[in-house]
Amino acid sequence: MFGILLSALCFAEPQFAVLNEGEQAPFTGRLLNNEAIAKIAVEDTFKVEQCNLQINYELEKQKLELELKFEKEKIKLETDKQVLEEKVRLRDQTIEQLRDLRKPWPPVFYASGGFFVGAATTIAILYAVN
Repeated sequence: MFGILLSALCFAEPQFAVLNEGEQAPFTGRLLNNEAIAKIAVEDTFKVEQCNLQINYELEKQKLELELKFEKEKIKLETDKQVLEEKVRLRDQTIEQLRDLRKPWPPVFYASGGFFVGAATTIAILYAVN
């Protein structure tokens, strides 16, 4: 019922008439003086300004939230990058240590080893023949 009344008000043509005191209104409805009209206009302007302020506040709030989220992601990215760089550095250090372990002995060790093995073999054969 209330919806039907509101829909009738929404599609009704507004009527306006300027009246002086003592004159009869040409239609039924509400009569507003100039102060009431001014108050309605000011309230309407105030509501528009209030709405604009609320929109600006929400936009600024959303902007700051997005900036905060961006900074968090940026810090996370930089931290991940540092962790990965440290892992690469440790990997390279381990590879270098393993290369140092793999280096062959100097040729002097091979020559000395060959001499001692040959001498030991000769002595063993000498005792075996006697």
